Amino acid sequence: MRLRSALRSVLIAGFFAVLTVAVLPASVARADVDDFSYSTWDSQYQIGLDDEGRALMHVTETVVAEFPQTDQNRGIVRGLAEVYGSAPLYPRVISVTDGEGHDVPYETESDDDVLFVSIDDDTYKHGSTTYVIEYTMRDVFHTPDDAEIDEFYWDLLPLDSTQDIARFTGSIRFDDALTGATAGLPSCYQGGYGAKATCDLVEQAGVYTVTATDLGAGEGVTVAFPFEPGTVTPSPALQPDPLTDVIPYGLAGGGLLLGGAGLLSVGLMKRRHRGQGDGIVVAQYEVPADLPPLLAALLEGSKAKAIPAEIVHLGVHGALRIEDGKKKPRLTFLAGENVGDPLDSATLRGLFPDREPGDQVDLGTPDTDLARRLSNLPKTAATAASDRGLTESRRSAGGLVLGILGVVAGLIAVGLAIPGLAVQRPAAIVAFVISVLLLAATIVLAVLLMLKKTVLTPKGAETRELLLGAREYIRLAEADRIRMLQSYTGAERRSDGEVDIIVLYERLLPYAMLFGLEKEWAEVLEVQYERAGSAPGWYAGYTMGSFGSSLSTMGATLHATPVATSSSSSSGSFGGGFSGGGGGGGFSGGR
Repeated sequence: MRLRSALRSVLIAGFFAVLTVAVLPASVARADVDDFSYSTWDSQYQIGLDDEGRALMHVTETVVAEFPQTDQNRGIVRGLAEVYGSAPLYPRVISVTDGEGHDVPYETESDDDVLFVSIDDDTYKHGSTTYVIEYTMRDVFHTPDDAEIDEFYWDLLPLDSTQDIARFTGSIRFDDALTGATAGLPSCYQGGYGAKATCDLVEQAGVYTVTATDLGAGEGVTVAFPFEPGTVTPSPALQPDPLTDVIPYGLAGGGLLLGGAGLLSVGLMKRRHRGQGDGIVVAQYEVPADLPPLLAALLEGSKAKAIPAEIVHLGVHGALRIEDGKKKPRLTFLAGENVGDPLDSATLRGLFPDREPGDQVDLGTPDTDLARRLSNLPKTAATAASDRGLTESRRSAGGLVLGILGVVAGLIAVGLAIPGLAVQRPAAIVAFVISVLLLAATIVLAVLLMLKKTVLTPKGAETRELLLGAREYIRLAEADRIRMLQSYTGAERRSDGEVDIIVLYERLLPYAMLFGLEKEWAEVLEVQYERAGSAPGWYAGYTMGSFGSSLSTMGATLHATPVATSSSSSSGSFGGGFSGGGGGGGFSGGR
């Protein structure tokens, strides 16, 4: 019994499901708001010229919609073309009334070059409903490419329609100024899009009338009236104007080039200040004690290598020891009395806040505070360079003037394109958009040019030449270096013992890192270690015969520590992360 009851329930459910599927499409079709027709559609066109000779058209459409008796339609939507060819038509709805002259509410919305007029309120309409739509357009004439005439070539009915029209009547009247300039007989066509079937135009007292019956959905009526060329002033959108269509490109592009020239001017200013020394670079085997790598990197232009070089500098001076860690080097604080420059002390405080002998820092362990302290060191070096008279802040007068001129040129370009934009000429619209983009880029350059730039003072330029001298010494062949140390001046300042040579070469190693010569200099230093039978006390990872490669690897890991770059699989500490680079986060949005 239970099985029979369950089977009966399944059959009943299936029956109703089939019934629903069969009935639903018909119900949906009956509810389609486009499923109605027009019993009559009457259009009256009055066409004339304004004071400029441009065509104006006044239209009154009286339509009678036949709505079903079911609650399906709340009114109609009339779409008016906004563009003819490349020219705007400026459609403007004057009024919408019913058959008795009472106002009917409506709303307009522009989309895809069509002005949609939604007519009537939200109550359902049934049976015959009359709407009288009054609107105007301008520039309704065109100049065809295959004939020397001005022409009124117009679709009197919307071909993009799904309603049948039982009877259509259209009447066209031209003002006297146009009537006297006709260039031939008018034409009339009827049917779907592309149809060439003709229809009759009846003229009486200057009014042309066309009548059509039983028009199916998508069928229309089109008329064409030829006039003498020059009868109608064409739309400004169709009249090329180099002032709005072409010249803005040159001005806006020139403005951007001026901004680029401003950047070049800034570069020349920096170069000019770098050259304020005596211009003579002499090989130097020592770097002044008051020029630690943190400061030297600022003068030499190798800021990205400043902190790695500074750490090695502190190592060779006995302030800390470097040893290999699992991922990155591990540092051990030894003593602080071996460093005399405040920037060296600042670096030690950044690495070891407590400054207790034996304190260790593993650079491979995430530490936000350490990353913050290290990221502040370049700013400390910049302040020190200014306080010591090595750098100063200057604004490039030439760059500033060029940047301002570039912005002015861009503004003029945009201003010139605006009149063409106002009449919606396509070429002017493109010129306006591109001019605005170029102007935006020029403004960014101008803002950059307004900022003061850090340049070298004459003292800074001379100090930089000392650094370049150290670079030349590092590049010398071994025999030339030894010969230089054995010179009269060199002998006074440095003895020729192997230990002294090692100390000298070690102290130049951080600066070799600034110059990108650490690998070559490490190989030279390794030869000295092997000759003296010693090893560097500041680097616990030294292996005889591989010092060059191991030091190069160590320098690369030190270089990667404070630099603000990372990826989704890397740590975000030590300044190497970025917003959005970690896990989690999820989604945030509105509803």
